[in-house]
Amino acid sequence: MAYTLEEFCTDCHAALTEDPGAAGREKIRAQLEKLLANEEFVQTHLAQQGSGKNLLYHDEATDVYVMAHGTDQGNRTGKPHCHGASWAVYGQAIGDTNMTVWERTDDRSEDGHATVEDIHQFTLSPGKAALFDTGIIHSTAHPKPARWVRVTGTDLDTIERYAYDPDRQQMKRMTPVT
Repeated sequence: MAYTLEEFCTDCHAALTEDPGAAGREKIRAQLEKLLANEEFVQTHLAQQGSGKNLLYHDEATDVYVMAHGTDQGNRTGKPHCHGASWAVYGQAIGDTNMTVWERTDDRSEDGHATVEDIHQFTLSPGKAALFDTGIIHSTAHPKPARWVRVTGTDLDTIERYAYDPDRQQMKRMTPVT
């Protein structure tokens, strides 16, 4: 029998209850790959997902959010960003996501100024998942329409996060929705 969304959510709760740190998050990453192997899950929750996001699950005890995401656009490139005090696990379902990890290289002394350097690139293909722990700056690019799952440690719309512009050497606070 295929691994289900319900089992995944139960396992996320257990992983973070046992270890709310990096080890628990890594378990979620591995479990998400297991869930993405379930073709029925992908067809039911992601194949018809249009551009945007859709809440699949929220665990009130751990504050974990499981979201289905999609883009119908090709050649879509996001700005480098971090998730503030949260972490995220991205799991690819359909299409590819080209990921770039960035390192902040300035001394952080000037408000609004930031220099970031591309330090690692890789492609998330269907069935693969990647953990971006707290404070990791990353960007996504979708050469073709794509669908993915993103699991986060909280509702990202409610916390302070940052976007970076490498060309202008700027950092912009992403204001939480109130």
